[in-house]
Amino acid sequence: MIDALYHDYANWIIETSDLVEGLKTSNSNIYERFKYVIEVLEFLYNKKIEEKTLSPEESNIFETGFYYIFDAFENVKLLLEHDYNGDVELLNKHAGTVILLLDTLDFQNELIGAIEEPNEQHMQSLIDIEHEILSILEKQGDAPKELHEKLDNVTEGIYKELEMDYYPINNIFFDIADELGLI
Repeated sequence: MIDALYHDYANWIIETSDLVEGLKTSNSNIYERFKYVIEVLEFLYNKKIEEKTLSPEESNIFETGFYYIFDAFENVKLLLEHDYNGDVELLNKHAGTVILLLDTLDFQNELIGAIEEPNEQHMQSLIDIEHEILSILEKQGDAPKELHEKLDNVTEGIYKELEMDYYPINNIFFDIADELGLI
């Protein structure tokens, strides 16, 4: 793996440290969603620094985790700046809705990555839910239970129709953290 990725990660840590630390110290569910990805990345980064090399599998895990968390935190930062004027505590009050948005984006990315040409109707239904969530967050509100259920029903239908299983990346990183003895 190119060492530039590790430099990018180090820069990302510096750039997002206030946000990550703010979420962590407030026991945010947003932080909890990424906790094991963060811990695995930190472990592998430190191993790379100390040992100068990682196995191909470890490099792949690092690359996947970093790109995932970078993208997710870019979305969180956009919400924080655009809708919450930089107020992490206020954003955290709507953590459930933020996580719903992140889940919706994860499902979209999963479909794009798993299928050469995703079904437009499937993608549109996820995009519609994304827009509903964004309009709620713009008003600094909380998504109703029905919207959570709607996402569950839509994704369940998509995965059933496509005969796919979905295993969220944060769950994968929980398993990896466990294998590495970080839990």
